[in-house]
Amino acid sequence: MKNNSIKGKLLVLFRTATYTGCILLILSLILFNIGCQPLGDTDTTSNNTSENDLSNSSDTENISEDTDSGESIAENSNSTDAEESGEEMYDSSEENNQTQTEDEQDVSEGDLTIKVYYADQQGEFLIGESRKVSSENKYVEALYELMRLPMDSSLLRLIPDTTIINSVKIKEGVASVDLSKNFIDGRFISDTADILLVYSIVNTLTEFPGVDSVKFYIDGVKLDILGELDIKDPIYRKNDLIKD
Repeated sequence: MKNNSIKGKLLVLFRTATYTGCILLILSLILFNIGCQPLGDTDTTSNNTSENDLSNSSDTENISEDTDSGESIAENSNSTDAEESGEEMYDSSEENNQTQTEDEQDVSEGDLTIKVYYADQQGEFLIGESRKVSSENKYVEALYELMRLPMDSSLLRLIPDTTIINSVKIKEGVASVDLSKNFIDGRFISDTADILLVYSIVNTLTEFPGVDSVKFYIDGVKLDILGELDIKDPIYRKNDLIKD
């Protein structure tokens, strides 16, 4: 009986020890796992932190690069805008210079240079002097130039300075010149003077393109005879009267 009791106790102790060992082993494993897990989490966190730091650093570098790139783009954009503005300014300046040149050409084209004809000292030929007239009233201005004294004092003015120019009309190449009666009354009286007088006007007006011949009127009435000179038909330019 005692032996059985002892065996029973030993068996209980063995089982208790076995259970206790198993429990301790399980607890040890649990504690080991618990102890490793924090370390693993710490490493992971550290790694994550490092990766985040690297990522942040990379992002910072990217942001910096993007900022530099943005500044570069902005600089390039500003440079491009400046260049385009310069080109535009430059275009804009070129267009103004061209307009100014065209205006100058218009002015130069508005002031026409022609020759007006006076009699030479001997009263035999016509000699031309250069004059500038405006394009608007060029025909009338040309006749007024003939009424002024020549620059060469040896030349003779043929149109009386009391003459009034009523009108000058151009049609189909014919200039119809309407003058006051002073043109007849105040002129030099001679056949040669009449020829030079008529052709001083004809040769002056035919300096203009589009004028081929001249007809004369006195206060609106057609002038057919001047002294002994028949001028009822249009009078054409006579170059053989011009002396260089």
